[in-house]
Amino acid sequence: MTARLFCVFAAALGSTVGACLPVASEQENQESSGRSGAESDVPLEIAISYFPGAYQGRWATTVAGCADDPEYSPEMISLQGQLLKSYESVGTMRAGKRQTSKTMEAEFEFIGEGAKWNKTVAFELSQDRSRLTKTDKGDGTAIRYVQCPKLMAG
Repeated sequence: MTARLFCVFAAALGSTVGACLPVASEQENQESSGRSGAESDVPLEIAISYFPGAYQGRWATTVAGCADDPEYSPEMISLQGQLLKSYESVGTMRAGKRQTSKTMEAEFEFIGEGAKWNKTVAFELSQDRSRLTKTDKGDGTAIRYVQCPKLMAG
């Protein structure tokens, strides 16, 4: 219940609520259905302008690919704030929607190789949030990624 109040209060102040996960309602759903262990995917339908925390970081198509530099590897993407960085292009989120606790879709304005274009991209996290599927809504191309370890600074 406290989490819901926080999200409602944050929304009333105009703050980004994309990171708000309705933890209490997930627990209530599990308790009311008698399930334990398996986490259900909670419908949210929240407008976002930044990647929620679970999506942010570096993602590669293979664990070995995590050692590559995202700017030079076609096998990697980096999601930070509003930015989707991939090989030779950077997309800035213009409008997004968090559909459930593990799915989102957003419209991006990309620039790269001297060109600009818009594209809608969907993202789906695995149950344990260690894998990400990115789907181009225009042509249906889907790419699966694994989450790379966070880099240590200093």
